[in-house]
Amino acid sequence: MEHPRKGFTLLEVLLGLLIFCFLTTISLYNIKDYQARIEEKQSLEWFKNTFKTAFNRAYLTGHESTFMIEKNNTIIFDVRGKYEKTKQIERKLPSWLSFYENSGSIYKIYGSGEGSPVTITVNSALTHKEYIYKVQMGWGEIIDETT
Repeated sequence: MEHPRKGFTLLEVLLGLLIFCFLTTISLYNIKDYQARIEEKQSLEWFKNTFKTAFNRAYLTGHESTFMIEKNNTIIFDVRGKYEKTKQIERKLPSWLSFYENSGSIYKIYGSGEGSPVTITVNSALTHKEYIYKVQMGWGEIIDETT
């Protein structure tokens, strides 16, 4: 007469552990990829909103600003005021985002709230997308495209 088993065999335990580890690994990888995509989206939105804010501030205060792209993937908005010191707003973009050479490294926003037309192209190695930001006719509105 056979006695009923009261536990799992070693093979069943190992198989269950293997399935659990496999599912955990996949979900952790997807979470990290999702976090990186969110960071990319937030950085690009910050850039777009800060660019618009710099134009609006220049128009409202009558003081010029400078927008710079540095080689270490840092964006700097250099804001000048009449009675205040020069204020720098800067942010380092994620390492997988890069600017194309035609983007230019310095862009001036005049005290009248105008600037020369410019096209800023950002390439993402993570999502393999190209983000194109165009400032046309010098009135400070950014038109963005994604390819």
